[in-house]
Amino acid sequence: MAINTEIFDQTIVPGDSPRTGEIRPHSPLLPPTAAWRILRSRTGGHISRSTFYRWLDSGKVYSLRIGSRMYVPWQTLQEVIGRCLSGEPF
Repeated sequence: MAINTEIFDQTIVPGDSPRTGEIRPHSPLLPPTAAWRILRSRTGGHISRSTFYRWLDSGKVYSLRIGSRMYVPWQTLQEVIGRCLSGEPF
């Protein structure tokens, strides 16, 4: 059985800018802990775990619930990283 790896292709195509809030169907989903760790490593580690979970609970950061589990789309995480690095307030 072959594994479809195209869903894990995280390259950005030049000129391909999706609308804000639009999630692509092939966007990989990350558990919140993994998303938080990536966010900390890419922004210099200044965001606490409790702050990230508060953003998820309040809806400031988009997340999906599948059953009892919560996931953060990769594209959403990239947008949050960009907002944090630009100094844009939440």
